[in-house]
Amino acid sequence: MMVPNDHCADADDSRRLGVSGVNLSDPVLPLSLMNRDRFLKLFYDPVQFDIQTKTVMHLHVLRVDGGDFAFKPLFKELVNNSISYVLSRQNLGKLTSDLSRMGEFFRKAQIQFKAPDPKAGEGGELLLYSFLEAHLGAPKILSKMELKTSSEHYVHGTDGVHLLEVAPGNYQLIFGESKMYGDVVGSIGSSPRRGVKAAFASMGKVQEDDFDFDTWLVESELLKESLDDDKVELLASILLPPASGAPAITKSNAFGVFIGFELDVTTYPFADHTAEEIETHLRDLAHAAITAEVDTIKAEIQNRGLGGYQFHIYVVPFLKRNVNGTVRGIEDIRIDLASELSGKNLRPSKEKAKK
Repeated sequence: MMVPNDHCADADDSRRLGVSGVNLSDPVLPLSLMNRDRFLKLFYDPVQFDIQTKTVMHLHVLRVDGGDFAFKPLFKELVNNSISYVLSRQNLGKLTSDLSRMGEFFRKAQIQFKAPDPKAGEGGELLLYSFLEAHLGAPKILSKMELKTSSEHYVHGTDGVHLLEVAPGNYQLIFGESKMYGDVVGSIGSSPRRGVKAAFASMGKVQEDDFDFDTWLVESELLKESLDDDKVELLASILLPPASGAPAITKSNAFGVFIGFELDVTTYPFADHTAEEIETHLRDLAHAAITAEVDTIKAEIQNRGLGGYQFHIYVVPFLKRNVNGTVRGIEDIRIDLASELSGKNLRPSKEKAKK
């Protein structure tokens, strides 16, 4: 007759239960993004760069249509994503349980976005959120929008906070950072390096502030406004695991990074090439541009003392090209995206432009 091993049973129970007996087998947070597959299908299959043991970069290139990246479908999906990005989980739950309130909550999300501005960073922040949820599978704890609503304005330099379950009981608290840069005037091809350096400068500042975020977040009212009591308790047990003994939970800090960069194709002879040749050229150009910055990324991690952290880096190219007699680049795309998200179009109408 086999006698049950109570000690092993207790050990198994301790692994399943976190602080205060919260069940770790339950998902901590569900993904909030509802159109993950549609969003990812806007891009070709990503190219993965295993830069270092804890640094992985993913190049996502939008599908090419008519010699340009297909931005209109992207803008459409980002407008859809903006609802789950802006709304707290409680408000998102209210929306999904009563779709008759869609207009109310869409308006609530829309008014959070600033008027179009060439320097606006909200489009990059939304792209970062979309990649971390759709590709990495790391649900948001709080978005940049939710953090900005706090009267404490605690985390100025963090473009959102996500949680990744690496393995049962093993979590990464991911601090977001997004940058979108064009080339410096007269320096074609400078934008990828500008974006990389600016992103790592910001991440170095977060480290310099000692990541003093976990305790603040647990003690703040933001989580209580966004999650039910059981989820708040479980999240608290992950963010502040006990240091003594053999805890059932381990948590490390990590970074999620989005870098948008510019590819100058103003002199490329599109008329002399087939659609297939143009697609190949643009994808190769993007690959070469970001491959050239792998050593820059390694140097930034080393020089800023960031080698102890995991990096999940997402990079997306944007074209600088001739459009109807003018040159349009990444700053124009910022304005177009901000117009879509905010519902405020600051560009002159076509009729006014003709006069």
